[in-house]
Amino acid sequence: MTLDALFKPKSIAVIGASRHKEKVGNIVFRNLLSTYHGKLYPVNTKAEDVEGVKAYKSIKEIPDQLDLIVITVPREAVPSVMEEAVEKQVKAAIVITAGFREVGEAKLEDEVLSIAKKGNIRMLGPNTFGIITPELNATFAYSDVKRGNIALVVQSGGLGVYMLNWAQKNRVGISYMVSLGNQADIKEYEVLEYLSNDAETKAIFVYIEGVSDGNAFLETLPDVTKRKPVIFLKGGTTSNGAAAAKTHTGSLAGSFEVFKAAVKTGGGILVDNLHDMLNLARILMYSEPIREQVLVITNSGGHGVLTSDEIEKNGLKLVEIPSWMQEELRKVLPPTSIPKNPLDLTGDANRERYLSALKILSDLDCTKLVIVQALPMVSCSDVARVITSFKSKGVIGITMGLDEDFALKILESAGMPAYTFPEDAVKAIRYLVKKPEARKKIRISQPIESATEIVKGKKTLRDYEALKLMEIYGVKTPKWGIAESEEEAQRVADSIGYPVVMKISPDQPVHKTELKGVVVNVEKDQVKGIYKELSKQTKRVLIQQQLTGLEVFVGGLKDPVFGHVVLVGSGGIYVDVLKNVAYALSPIYEDEAQEVLVESKIHDMLHARKRGYDEGSLIRTIVAISRMIVDLNIKEMDINPLFVNESGAFATDVRIVLE
Repeated sequence: MTLDALFKPKSIAVIGASRHKEKVGNIVFRNLLSTYHGKLYPVNTKAEDVEGVKAYKSIKEIPDQLDLIVITVPREAVPSVMEEAVEKQVKAAIVITAGFREVGEAKLEDEVLSIAKKGNIRMLGPNTFGIITPELNATFAYSDVKRGNIALVVQSGGLGVYMLNWAQKNRVGISYMVSLGNQADIKEYEVLEYLSNDAETKAIFVYIEGVSDGNAFLETLPDVTKRKPVIFLKGGTTSNGAAAAKTHTGSLAGSFEVFKAAVKTGGGILVDNLHDMLNLARILMYSEPIREQVLVITNSGGHGVLTSDEIEKNGLKLVEIPSWMQEELRKVLPPTSIPKNPLDLTGDANRERYLSALKILSDLDCTKLVIVQALPMVSCSDVARVITSFKSKGVIGITMGLDEDFALKILESAGMPAYTFPEDAVKAIRYLVKKPEARKKIRISQPIESATEIVKGKKTLRDYEALKLMEIYGVKTPKWGIAESEEEAQRVADSIGYPVVMKISPDQPVHKTELKGVVVNVEKDQVKGIYKELSKQTKRVLIQQQLTGLEVFVGGLKDPVFGHVVLVGSGGIYVDVLKNVAYALSPIYEDEAQEVLVESKIHDMLHARKRGYDEGSLIRTIVAISRMIVDLNIKEMDINPLFVNESGAFATDVRIVLE
């Protein structure tokens, strides 16, 4: 159902429109009165009028059809108001009133939602701060909001107010501001989809604490990000973590890491903090072409060096100045200045030198960071005025010094991005140019029949069952066998070849090393003695070919919000120490597996010292595991270690917990 009744109503009633200036109902009504040009009605059971406008005791008394109602009455009265709205055939409702699910009153919230659904009323909230659109301000914030092309979607009213205040202070124009509240009905993904189709919105900034429906989010986000950049700031990124689990995956599973993988899959941009989010807005609100290659022009060598360092740290590149441009630059630069990137115009550079350099370099296909340190011979304002002549040439102004604020206003008035620190600009560029490609996940379970037979009716798998599962899905394993006596152990070990590894083989997944249940470098004459010791813990003992190579961790989990996820990182005893784990939503393809290896640093480890380890085999293994956990609905699993060497990738120890 369309959200036009919420965002583009032809008539609005404010329920609880108070005559007291400090009351929420009065502030909301005054904000609408000063911004909305449609039919507006205050509803107040005791007053004849509110702010000079005739008041009604109930929406049932209002003679016209209502598209939208804004509810600000005490929570106990909300259900009856919603009942009246159903009778009145209202199309949408904003429930500003708080005190529902967020304070343990889920039953009351469900009652209100049930009534709204009965009348096909789309409801925003409850516990929402309200909305701002190009046509109206239905919030209890300040009414004076600069109009622009940046949309804000927030799960926190307080943060929404701060972002609005920041926008006003920094002259950032807002197209929409939507406070989601408790999301009882209207969800974040619906709002994102609506705003992505809005011609006045250039980019969408989202502060979110939790996703309402992971599958719907993953289905919607790729389409949204193909139309508009969507920038996320996640609240609640730390937690007490999962309780100690039967697999390493359980303790490594973090909702933030999975959320990060979901945003990446959907093509969104995830920023580290509010500061970064607001700095990125400075670029996105304008139309300068931004490139991964960067040119630095400055009158301070120190600023040039620091900016170059930041460019490299953020994975960007310094563009090379062509030789013919270098020759032209030599004509306008002092003899002490070398025409290279970063380009130091030297401390005596004046307005004309900046202008001459930019004329020569303006057509270079790159992002141009023009830094000015205010000095007696040049002011920030002087250079800002020069920069405005090069609009649409990919120029970003960095003004540093006494008149930096006035210089910022000059650039922003000209519709050009500007900062007071080069580091902020570089990081914002990185977020934008490193934006991930949007992908849709197609999760169709197609289990292999022999695999289904192994997992049928079980909550966990024994280690040898898990190894059989690996082989069914094309994952290599070392030679292995099971023994339940000293003689059988000897026969199995002899057939494998020495040295071998001997391990306890319990019925439940355990961390065998922690139980001193793994013995390596076992030779022929040691087999029976070691079996005797290990059999004190479990009669069944697993015997494997001993391998060498890089120890990698590959895991899988079923996240309660986003479903199946594959994890990759350092294996062996380092999995809990280094925690260089990368996450991807399953199933994945080979290019995504490659990205996971790069992110987790496993790619660099595989190629260190030109060891020639088989990365292709590891990639195929990760892809197979990502498919298997979907096919078999696996709750938790890990392969640790998975040995990667010149011969391939081998799963040596596998723990699996089924749904």
